[in-house]
Amino acid sequence: PDGSNGSLAPGAPLFTEDDDDLPEDYDYEESAWHYDLADLVPTAVVYGATLLLGLVGNLLIVYTVARFPRMRSISNLFLASLASADLLIVLLCVPVKFGQLFSYTWTLGELGCKLLLYVQHVSMICSVLNLTFLSIERYYAVIHPVRSRYLCTFSQARRVIIFIWLAAFLTALPIIFVQVHVEMGLRRRAYWCMRDEASPSAWRSFEIYMLILVLCIPTLVMGYAYAKICAQLWMVVRERAHLTSGTACTEMLEKTPGKPGFGVNGDKRFLGKPSRADEDTVKQVIKMLILVVSLFVLCWAPILILNVLTAFGSVSALNYSYLKPLRTCFHLLSYLNSCVNPLVYGFMSRSFRVSFRDAILGCLRQRGSPQRGTTLRLSRTRTTSLSLGRSATYVT
Repeated sequence: PDGSNGSLAPGAPLFTEDDDDLPEDYDYEESAWHYDLADLVPTAVVYGATLLLGLVGNLLIVYTVARFPRMRSISNLFLASLASADLLIVLLCVPVKFGQLFSYTWTLGELGCKLLLYVQHVSMICSVLNLTFLSIERYYAVIHPVRSRYLCTFSQARRVIIFIWLAAFLTALPIIFVQVHVEMGLRRRAYWCMRDEASPSAWRSFEIYMLILVLCIPTLVMGYAYAKICAQLWMVVRERAHLTSGTACTEMLEKTPGKPGFGVNGDKRFLGKPSRADEDTVKQVIKMLILVVSLFVLCWAPILILNVLTAFGSVSALNYSYLKPLRTCFHLLSYLNSCVNPLVYGFMSRSFRVSFRDAILGCLRQRGSPQRGTTLRLSRTRTTSLSLGRSATYVT
């Protein structure tokens, strides 16, 4: 959701007193349903692919966590909540935004204007909060494994998820007061669902509020959490590189209880000499965490910053000239975040991939459950397995 009226099609007239300047043979009824195929077709293909990818990926996440008991870890509960919020984004934002891009008028009425925009913001904020708390859960699991034993429990995770959704519903309330349903035009009537330009201070405050809530705070939290995790992972590998025996490793762990490595539950699983594969695996995890934060910023920063610029008058609120493709791309980026989340957080986990395969095979075979042998092979770890010595698990 942005600060533009979102309803001005390419070349559409502005519904103002300037309508008299239009050509005499201009037919509004005809032009309202005339679209430039060079603009419509590629946009429809990309938005359609985004909708399909987001639906399939997030539904698989929710189904996998609900279907397979061994997948119900604390991290995966957050992933299921994240996927649910992303499903709302994909279902409510993508089709509506596509319709706005090629429509002259808002057809859902005043209630639809406020209610739909409110639910869109709820899902958007909820998705971001899930990502933020997921990084916090991983931070405690890796950096403070002892504290995570009583902080990161299933009951606590459920309470946090309920809090996330309630917080999303509350923090999205301001959109109801800054989004208005406006009748435009003199000779030709149209309706726009847009930010309240009559209250510029409220509009500007809201866009700054969203920038801080959705981008700044989550980026700082996730950046700090994942930076500490990366440092911890690398430090453990470097320290182990100087060890020559399992005994020395055990002694080091006993002397440094505050740095238990990166076992999810603080397990002392560092016996044995390090290998090149261990270091490569840690590097891969570090790159993945950097990718997580980078993708988040890349997907959300453009549209949120553009909204602020629009509110302050630096950018026009109308979708004309370069602004239409620009806003189209920026919105698409924010929706793509809901599509790549299942890829980054789910499909890169071996246990999730095995469960996805079982779910698909089960549907193809018209059976209610996967084969027993396959089920027994499901990993109990929440994430990628880092084989340092015997085994150490890390949430990815």
